[in-house]
Amino acid sequence: MLDKIEIYIKNEEVVVGRAVVGFPIPDHGICALKDTLKTEKVMSEADRIALEVVNEVAREKGVKVEVIHVSTFRGRLKAKRAGVKETPTIIMGGTKIVGIPEKEQILTLLQR
Repeated sequence: MLDKIEIYIKNEEVVVGRAVVGFPIPDHGICALKDTLKTEKVMSEADRIALEVVNEVAREKGVKVEVIHVSTFRGRLKAKRAGVKETPTIIMGGTKIVGIPEKEQILTLLQR
């Protein structure tokens, strides 16, 4: 039985508003203001569902889950080495599932 499931997901940064950031200027007694954008990291619905399915199976079977965020440099390198071109992608023992997996698919692959 396999002991690890790798899941490749992507977080995207989305603008959620504007903000004004201020910081004091030493010895002048004034504050410099800078207009900036507020962002939030958001996961796609497909990635979120796939992660929920994988976590549910992992809890039931006592299997480790390695989450690889392809939005990071290290994650992109791992994805490239593994041949992952889209998210979500699940890899178990050399077998890839692209897209949202069925719970039964994962359970069947874990039994190999």
